[in-house]
Amino acid sequence: MLASRGCTEYCTYCPHRLLGTYRARSVSNIVDEVEQLCGYVSRPHITFRDPLFTRTRDRVLELCDEIAARGLRFTFDIETRLDQLDLKLLDKLAPAGLKAIGFGVETADGATLKSVGRRATPEAHQREIINHAGKLNVTSVAFYVLGFLEDDWNSIAATIDYAIDLKTRFAQFKLLTPYPGTPLFKQLEPLIAEKDWEKFDSFTPTFSTRI
Repeated sequence: MLASRGCTEYCTYCPHRLLGTYRARSVSNIVDEVEQLCGYVSRPHITFRDPLFTRTRDRVLELCDEIAARGLRFTFDIETRLDQLDLKLLDKLAPAGLKAIGFGVETADGATLKSVGRRATPEAHQREIINHAGKLNVTSVAFYVLGFLEDDWNSIAATIDYAIDLKTRFAQFKLLTPYPGTPLFKQLEPLIAEKDWEKFDSFTPTFSTRI
């Protein structure tokens, strides 16, 4: 399901930037669809594909209250930024059915994050949210990107070490991919060697790096 579309962040590599301005469905509209799904399937599991599910805290709290008021029984997973989560919000989401959180860490190097327009989340906050999620039996899934222009074997090893030390349940590693239409594509266009768009899949090298 989509509870919202678009993204308000400015990461130069993210294709969500291509979907237009951020817009969100109303809480009642979302829960109406969930209720319909619950009528088709007993205790369904729903994946919310929003890039920033918890962007508006009050809206998420209202959503949890509406789920409880209608007595809906289902589980779901979300994707968001960790700095748009706090302990009280997690405490509200878990009883509503939250089972997993996906979020981007990308790299252990703050300067690299800055170079691609991504706001860094303080390490202490990352660890606090991940630890609390574990106590609530909510799975944490961290996303990482390898192959930034600043990357070398040492920085990649540092990111892998950080992923291990962060102790999320899962870690997903992808290759930096300059999707057409993104600012990154324009920046890397002279270095792009791959002409088959189907290979722009986050797992196939598409441009030349120094690694």
